[in-house]
Parts: sequence; structure tokens; C-alpha cells
Amino acid sequence: MSEKLYVRKVERYTQWEASTPVVVDVEKLRKCEPPYEGNSPEELLEYLQENVYNNYDWYENDTNKEVYGEDDAFNLSLEEFDSEVYSDTREKFEDSWIEVGVPNEEYRKVGRFESKADNMPRNDW
Repeated sequence: MSEKLYVRKVERYTQWEASTPVVVDVEKLRKCEPPYEGNSPEELLEYLQENVYNNYDWYENDTNKEVYGEDDAFNLSLEEFDSEVYSDTREKFEDSWIEVGVPNEEYRKVGRFESKADNMPRNDW
């Protein structure tokens, strides 16, 4: 083995993070453009997905800013928000392994490291 090898530790984990809840004023949404016409949480979610989230025109619409309130309309869009991690798998267990290999700029998706061998746990599904 004449090639210089490196070793590194890799850790895999999942974090769940959520924004601070934003109050939805359904009665005001019924006066916005387009008006909300639903009556269930599922219909509200569909309206928000189709009209508010990722739709700059909705909260920039003068009618919606006037009816819903400029700041409240922007907050409802969830474009900018504070968030908090509420679950982290590292608090319960460690999912880690060791890799032997070489740094390689072409391996961007795996941290620029070309693994030659590892002891990563494999799921036999």
C-alpha cells in the first residue's frame, strides 16, 4: 500500500425544526384575493399552499395588505421566521462510522472524500 490514506469519522443525524406558530385569521382571508372559501383545516392548508406560500404576489397585493395587515400578511407567508429545533436524533443515539480513503474534490456529495473502506451500518432490507 503505497498510496497515502486518511481516516475520518462520519455522523448521520436528523433534526426537526419548526417556526413559531402564526395565527391565521380565517375571516380576513375570506376578504382577500383570492378569497378563502373553505371550512376545514385541509381546505385551509390547500388555500395557503396554492395562494400564500411561495407566492410573493399574494402578500404584495394591496387588497390583501389592507385586509390582512401588511405585517400579518408577510408573517403568514412564512418567508422569514424564527425557528427552534424540537427533536434531534443525536440526543437518543449515535449513528456514526469510520471511513478510510482520500480527499477528492470530485466527491462533493460525500464531503469531498473518496472512501475506499468503511464500517457504516448497512440495513439489510
